Amino acid sequence: MFNFIKYSKIYFSVALILALASIIALASFGLNLGMDFQGGTSIKVEYENKIAEIEQIKDNLSIENYELQSFGDKGIILKIKNKDIEATQLNSILEELSIEGNTIIDSEFQTISPVIGKELKNKTILVAIVALTAMLLYIAFAFNKVSGPISPFQYGLVSTLMLFNDILIPLGVLAFLGKYLNVELTIPIVTAILAVIGYSINNNIVIFDRIRENLRLYSKLAYSEVVNKSLNQVIVRCINTSLTTIFVLTALYYFFIGEGGIEYFALTALIGIVVGTLSSIFLSSPILSKWAEKK
Repeated sequence: MFNFIKYSKIYFSVALILALASIIALASFGLNLGMDFQGGTSIKVEYENKIAEIEQIKDNLSIENYELQSFGDKGIILKIKNKDIEATQLNSILEELSIEGNTIIDSEFQTISPVIGKELKNKTILVAIVALTAMLLYIAFAFNKVSGPISPFQYGLVSTLMLFNDILIPLGVLAFLGKYLNVELTIPIVTAILAVIGYSINNNIVIFDRIRENLRLYSKLAYSEVVNKSLNQVIVRCINTSLTTIFVLTALYYFFIGEGGIEYFALTALIGIVVGTLSSIFLSSPILSKWAEKK
């Protein structure tokens, strides 16, 4: 039987380093907010033939504060942040996007008001706060009759702390990617983060439920021994459950590389689930054990 508690200082040190690195990345670079949160205009154009050089299109553009990226072999997406483009202006932009000898066969136009973008940003922050608070209260209620030295509130508190950690590290990676690869925070990425919250809390509930059951069955054992026994009993289940999701997300990321939204949705969820699985096994319960030792 592996002794999880024995090496808890190593787990805590690694987690602290990753958390600090994420905080530094967020403080230094910030998040590269996408059009969903800043407002702006997106124009998707598909050409008849393959695009030889995207730089050729950039040379023709007279607009400022834009991002141009490939979409498959024959398409491009032009994003103009913080600016509404009127339908009348679209024709002149499409003319600038035209390539000699390569006809535009399809185009899509979408605009988001900066006011709506700001409202979406505020609602996203509110949803995250409500979700974390709800998780804390739910865990505290679900374990309100648990015996032992740890109170129901502490179970809820440690779950919330781990959820914060599980969100912080993917956001740190996104801040880094936003700085050096121009990756933007979009609605699909926020969806991935919210999915990570739900997935991580599920692992914690499985482990805490086993601890609760073992506290009843092995009342004479020390709390740290009960925690260790519980982790050994559920670790295979937790890892197997996570691996099935990780395999799907890895495949999704691989097959949609270069597709923007889906690619970074998969990457964010993948990082979050890996971090969430490890934190629920190696951090949540050992933290509870350390708290119990102080009583």
